[in-house]
Amino acid sequence: MTAPEQTRETNAFLGMARKLREAFTQRDEFVRPYRERFDRAQDDLRMMPEKRAKIAAEFLQAVYKADHLYEDRLAESLEEYRELVTEKERDPSAAVVR
Repeated sequence: MTAPEQTRETNAFLGMARKLREAFTQRDEFVRPYRERFDRAQDDLRMMPEKRAKIAAEFLQAVYKADHLYEDRLAESLEEYRELVTEKERDPSAAVVR
């Protein structure tokens, strides 16, 4: 592997990792209010079980949606990484992390 190819692969990998970190943060921020509400409801024994079950269902739906969005971002990041690594005629000076 030549130096420009190694640099391109390294930059592509670092870019992918940065995007996945951003996606993970967004996933956590999206789920946090549902998780906190769920935790509070589980600790409040005065709350009716039906109400706690409804809150649990909302939490599960939020996690499912957040995971689906995260998986989409993961797939996009991996595809972009593959494209950047396998691109043959890339200008070495353009191999900078975006």
